Amino acid sequence: LEFISLQNLKNMFMKQVKFFLVALMAVVMGMSVTSCMNGDDNHNVTMTVPVKYNYGSFLMGDGTTKLVPTTELGFLDGDMFIISCQYDQSQVTANSTSIPVTLLSTPLCIDPKNNEGLTQTKAEPTNPLYSLDKQQSSLVYYDKNTIVLTMPYWVKVTNSSVEDSELKKHSFVLSYDPTTMKDTDTKLKLYISHVVDDAGETVTRSNFTYAYRAYSIRAALTVFKEKTGKLPKYLELTAKTNSSKDELKEESGETSVEYDYAFTE
Repeated sequence: LEFISLQNLKNMFMKQVKFFLVALMAVVMGMSVTSCMNGDDNHNVTMTVPVKYNYGSFLMGDGTTKLVPTTELGFLDGDMFIISCQYDQSQVTANSTSIPVTLLSTPLCIDPKNNEGLTQTKAEPTNPLYSLDKQQSSLVYYDKNTIVLTMPYWVKVTNSSVEDSELKKHSFVLSYDPTTMKDTDTKLKLYISHVVDDAGETVTRSNFTYAYRAYSIRAALTVFKEKTGKLPKYLELTAKTNSSKDELKEESGETSVEYDYAFTE
């Protein structure tokens, strides 16, 4: 995982993350960018997309299209991944359900950890997210029941790297409160709790990186529909944030951002 120094590389981070988020959203919406570096005869398309691992291949969010790596994957521990890959557009038709792809990097697992996932009980945040605005974070849909979140957060850097022991301390718990839902609601409200287990140790975190997580929101959608008789028009994410330092603000410090939910029955 990469980290970026706030003092020296903040502008570069902003540009990189914005580019990634735009690219990821475009792919999920079914848009791809064809490379024309070598002229009009180059049909290679590069994309970054969330997928489910499926017996040596990857399943797209439509539930039928498989991306099949041209080289052996080896062992993958997880269910959902973000992959960057390339395919030949000239070999793909409108009816293609299996597409050969060349992986451009190691698949990144985005499964929630054991103590994460969706819950009706809000976990109390111990640390803020760096940001929740759409320039630096995102929510995209794998399918109508599964969202993929990108979340910048503060980390400790040791010898110019982020150690696994540091990363394992961070959890991102997603929750909803069915008791606050009303029959007139149009927004499904979700809360992200950033919880860090420092075991009583004082840790200085002055750099930030970003986490990718996939969450099933099926249970929350079911309760919302039971309460309102319909699916939501929007999803609202809320979290405590602080882009100045790794401390919860004395005041609320909460940030909310809204995303369209365009799926129907």
